[in-house]
Amino acid sequence: MPATSTKIKRPFGVYAIIALLAFRALAVYLDLVRVREHLSPIMIPDLHNDAYNLALVGVILVVAAAICTGLFLLKRWAWIAAMILIGAFLLAAIVYYLSGGKPYVPMLLDVISVFYLNQRSVQATFEGRAVPREVAP
Repeated sequence: MPATSTKIKRPFGVYAIIALLAFRALAVYLDLVRVREHLSPIMIPDLHNDAYNLALVGVILVVAAAICTGLFLLKRWAWIAAMILIGAFLLAAIVYYLSGGKPYVPMLLDVISVFYLNQRSVQATFEGRAVPREVAP
């Protein structure tokens, strides 16, 4: 009996979230490199502790990779984890802004990510329900 494979249809928003989250994680890593070279950070505040900075960025990279994988596999936990991680990124960017930083690009990426996470088609995909079709008048 031939094996039947079902092709999963992912909305564009899922791919956009994965790309934005992967880019954000890469940018955090590159910002760590900037801090280690004694340049001013763009994404993360300079915590003046190399071990702490390295550990924080390492955790972010591992968590972001796991979330991107889960999002690609359409796991509900990954949608929730992405919302939490991006919320934490936004909170950190706001705190960084209030302390005199200029994290405009990271904040914009996070707002766009939240926009895609909250699209009806993306939410429906991760909730396992059919995507509602728009009815023409």
